[in-house]
Amino acid sequence: MTVWQQLEITTHANYAEEIADLLNEHGALSVSFNDAGNQALFQLTPDDTPLWSQTKITALFLQTVNIELILQHIKQSTSHTMMDYQISTLQDQDWVRQTQQNFPPQCFSEILWVIPSWCNSNHYGNHTIKIDPGLAFGTGTHPTTALCLEWLAQHPPRDMTVIDFGCGSGILSLAALAMGAKEVYAIDHDPQALQATKNNAELNPFAKNKLHTLTMEAMPKIQVPLIIANILSQPLIQLADDFNTWTQQPATLVLSGILAPEINAIAKAYSPHFSLLSARNKEEWMQLTLMKIKTPSV
Repeated sequence: MTVWQQLEITTHANYAEEIADLLNEHGALSVSFNDAGNQALFQLTPDDTPLWSQTKITALFLQTVNIELILQHIKQSTSHTMMDYQISTLQDQDWVRQTQQNFPPQCFSEILWVIPSWCNSNHYGNHTIKIDPGLAFGTGTHPTTALCLEWLAQHPPRDMTVIDFGCGSGILSLAALAMGAKEVYAIDHDPQALQATKNNAELNPFAKNKLHTLTMEAMPKIQVPLIIANILSQPLIQLADDFNTWTQQPATLVLSGILAPEINAIAKAYSPHFSLLSARNKEEWMQLTLMKIKTPSV
């Protein structure tokens, strides 16, 4: 039975990619990023890799690799002292079991199920989507994603064309289709996110020919009745005019990835064209629902 070594390093986002590159250079079989403290994603520009301010880097090595020696090399090669690290061993069967335990089936608002790819969807209701947790984007466990999934379960977008901006894994796109949407445009600047969305769509036959993955630049000139955006407050503010252009009258915006102190700034940015209908929270995160208002004629 194969035994693997797992190295977990907690560091600041400024150093995460440099450390990950060094781990790969020293023979890591896989390297992934995770939230080390349930914090907001750290992303300065759309071209940056989105990371958390305190990021946990998880690397997998063969049993024969000297991880302590690798750590010494990393400390000598970087300008930052690692905050914390942990080394553990995993057997093949333990790795699979741990993954499956971390991603159990989840139900939102008693109707919408999100299940991992290894589960049988026949055991759940008609509104069920499959997600591959190994793709490392959204799986429904984060409060911002859960808020959007609950909204879709409570407000089914039947026969609507929907835009999912910042689609990540495609979980919200698939949820919209599962709840009756006619088609979804899944937009992201990250090619890996678009590929993850395509891969997850293949797990869900109902999405065939209904889910379109594309970048913002490739967005066709259409207007839709619903946009869902689970990103960050600063990009949301910058997108206010674009969302107005992409929406018909009337239309609804579902915005998430917002912290409570940021609500006023979001509402102000959207106030020329949208009115704030409601705000819901899960932990420190907020989900806002806005309605497109009729602009008074001059």
